[in-house]
Amino acid sequence: MPLSGGGDVDEWEYVGYYLSQHLTFKPFPSLVFNHNQTFYPFGTTQVFSDWSLESNYWFTFFYNNFGHGAWLNYYYILSLIVSFLGSYLILKKDFGEPKALFVGFVVTFFNFYALNKYPHHYNHSTIHWAILSLFTDFILVKRIILKEDISLKWVFLKVFILLATLGMNLGYICGFALNSFVISFIAVLVIIVKRIAKGENQLRKYLIDWFDDLKRSPIFYFILSVPSLIFMFLYLPLVLQIYFEAKSFHLDDANAPHFWSHPLRMLLPYFPNFSALHNPFTHLLKDMPEGLGSGSPGWVCLSLGIIGFFSNRKQFWLVFVPLIILLLISTFYHPNKIPTLKIFPWGAYNRVPSRFTSLLPVIFSCFFLPTDVRKLPYNKFLLLVFTTFFVLELSVVYKYRYSQKPFEFDKNFFGYMQQVKMQKGEAVMDFPFCIVGGDGTGLRENLCPIFQRTCNVYALSRFHEKKVIGGYYSHVHDSAIKGFIGVGIGNWATPNDSTYIEGWKRATKIINTFNDQQLEHFVKYFQYNDFAGINVCVDLIPTKMYQQITTAIGQPTQSTIFPGAGKVVFIPKPKDWQILVDKDKAKQMKFPCGCK
Repeated sequence: MPLSGGGDVDEWEYVGYYLSQHLTFKPFPSLVFNHNQTFYPFGTTQVFSDWSLESNYWFTFFYNNFGHGAWLNYYYILSLIVSFLGSYLILKKDFGEPKALFVGFVVTFFNFYALNKYPHHYNHSTIHWAILSLFTDFILVKRIILKEDISLKWVFLKVFILLATLGMNLGYICGFALNSFVISFIAVLVIIVKRIAKGENQLRKYLIDWFDDLKRSPIFYFILSVPSLIFMFLYLPLVLQIYFEAKSFHLDDANAPHFWSHPLRMLLPYFPNFSALHNPFTHLLKDMPEGLGSGSPGWVCLSLGIIGFFSNRKQFWLVFVPLIILLLISTFYHPNKIPTLKIFPWGAYNRVPSRFTSLLPVIFSCFFLPTDVRKLPYNKFLLLVFTTFFVLELSVVYKYRYSQKPFEFDKNFFGYMQQVKMQKGEAVMDFPFCIVGGDGTGLRENLCPIFQRTCNVYALSRFHEKKVIGGYYSHVHDSAIKGFIGVGIGNWATPNDSTYIEGWKRATKIINTFNDQQLEHFVKYFQYNDFAGINVCVDLIPTKMYQQITTAIGQPTQSTIFPGAGKVVFIPKPKDWQILVDKDKAKQMKFPCGCK
């Protein structure tokens, strides 16, 4: 089945769906970002969607050719395969096959934070190219500092992987890979310049060897360049378009939640009865971890890093420097108090520092890779302890993962969506609706009264293909909600917890019924906009409010279950109301409307 389940899960297919509807080639890829497909009828920019271009293109291809299916689930499996086998293939020449196989397994299947991001934060669970990019950065630094050969084929591989990271989540995963490359590049540049100053031109030797290889096999290297050129064509124009579009907005998110994780969380294990999974010590550490195991790579990965660093620091300390810098500026990053990552242009919108956790296993594995286990003191004891950690953490995390059942759609869901799609009208109204940003925009104004249950109902538009009033993006500019505030739709509903700071987490139901002014305003807004009908989430509103809606508009024609929101019914707009549609009038409404 398609990837769904309510909450953030529904976001990932929607982004691919949006790409499929608005992508053009002129001749380069281009996207229309400003559209009223969401935030109807005013519209907004889609630039702050969670773009992950590789999976977006993947979904677009299969959706356009085969309709809905489990396309992103297949992509996830391929991501794990590329992480595992790609790590093995990249590392085996420098560190041997057994160690390459072991490390590939660890960064893929012991990357607990990334594994637990599926499917809720899907684009932080598919991180294969970023993993391979950090490994190739490490090998690049190692080979240059230790004066080892670097073949031209390896250079082509590095370019290919670096370009491929542009297809990862742009706000975080791609940014982490770029951070690593820039730091590594600066480090080796300093080393090369210092050696040139001493009369040793290492770069000249590399360039001569590469030029000779190119002359011997020009066709071979042209063929090797084709995948990189394809990625450059597909990704670079859109990445630049997204970057410059995002830069045109000034976002003041100083008061938004930043989901910072205390660095001490790195020490937490995944053990029975004491696990990093559910982020203990929040009140003690006074942080706001985001995601299961936020900040903690687990003791298997941590022990690899500690053993590797201290056993190899004398010989490899200079090779480790870029990794240490990356680790420090990422682990201690806070968007307001310690904005280290904002020195990079792609770090401007990094709102959730703990998402770097998924790359901690890669860094700690790099520390371990040069280790000769046989020469370690007390190696048998260390192996016993490590095996204990291995078994404990594997059993705890995978037991939890297997306890989570996959979401299955209600048997009436697709028929319901087809009926909505066939109704006359360019949009459909969802109630309760949710117009919100991950930075908190819209919460104060009561534009998303029940966040936890309705935040991604808008993303179900990929099934009925109507425009929707709701929308949920990582950042929402104040100007995007100005129209809704002016109209006054935030006056319709009162949630059972309306406190701004924590209420968005706890609110589960609307508790008011419409008074005369609210009902009049609600009905006229529905009449003036070109809605095909209304999806009423009956589990989220009082029975009396539901009766008020059906009395004013009409009886439902069908029902189903919406992921997250629960039971929903569709009430089509009465045919004689079609002549009342006036979107300009809808945009100019005020509350109370005094429409009578």
